[in-house]
Amino acid sequence: MFKKLLPIFCLLLTVSVLKADKLWLLDGSVLVGEIGLLLDGKVSLKSASAGELKIEQSQILKIETEGSFNGLLQNEQRISGRLLPGDDGQLLIAGGSGSFALQDLKALWGEGAADPTLPEPPKGRVWSGEAYVDVSGKTGNTEKFTGGAGLKTTLVGPEDRLLLYLNGSYARENSNTNEKAYRGGFDYEHSIAQSLNSWFVRGEIEKDKYSGLEWRKQLVAGYGYFFFKEETTELRLRIGASIQRKEYEDGEADNAYGLDVNLHYERQIDEWGTLISDLTYTPGLNNYDDYRIYHESALDIPLLFSKPLSLRLGISNEYNNLVSDDAKRMDTTYFAKLVYKWK
Repeated sequence: MFKKLLPIFCLLLTVSVLKADKLWLLDGSVLVGEIGLLLDGKVSLKSASAGELKIEQSQILKIETEGSFNGLLQNEQRISGRLLPGDDGQLLIAGGSGSFALQDLKALWGEGAADPTLPEPPKGRVWSGEAYVDVSGKTGNTEKFTGGAGLKTTLVGPEDRLLLYLNGSYARENSNTNEKAYRGGFDYEHSIAQSLNSWFVRGEIEKDKYSGLEWRKQLVAGYGYFFFKEETTELRLRIGASIQRKEYEDGEADNAYGLDVNLHYERQIDEWGTLISDLTYTPGLNNYDDYRIYHESALDIPLLFSKPLSLRLGISNEYNNLVSDDAKRMDTTYFAKLVYKWK
């Protein structure tokens, strides 16, 4: 039985070899296998006996392919078809009338494979987001409760970024509510000619019931520059023009025009944390004594490396130069938030 099957096995093996791609080398040897790709002066060949091989194009004398291939010549001419060996280092295309030198072949890839000479398509926009809650309290001589929650989503593309956010805060002391505020806004940034320069526009609306402020609306637009923008670290400066409108519960309203200068720093610290710091200076144009300085720094520490849950510890400082006689110019807040992130 084995003797009867042996000739058939040998015949099938011979047919499979005859159908394989072939490379004739300058040293006289012939390599048989499956050509994968020719690029940057090297040919990859998958051989049943030797595995994956890389051969210098300059060492190849002739090429013969069993199937159709796509190719690109040095003069940017594109070819397609089965390659056959010609005379004096020339290659022929089956069914074609012309020939070309093997060394003029810039790239070669199998039919149906991606063109390696074309640049990779730009990455599409990707959504990510986070939600947080923070709660604190105090009992004893004073009963105090403070809480907050927020939601933020970010759409990042090759050249732009859109940020949408919504948050709120609530505080009660001795059964009396003394804070109930809501904020929402957007921030859109687009690079200029794929450089470190960018333009931006952002807006925010706020309602603060217990400060006498019915609505605060702000719109800022301007120019941004990244001193460096890397995968784990970035430093950005923004300068923009700002318009702000405040509407009070007593029916009064005022508009303020000014500048908005922001310095943003962000750094990924190994795998255990992210440091984010912002410093914003907002002077008024109609009254130079009316300005605001705001600073916030926070450190995100993952609670579980396999889960997108982190603890955000931070501090914020807000300085308003023009305040009422019974108010302080500086407000400092320490916070701890539980943050859930997703992509």
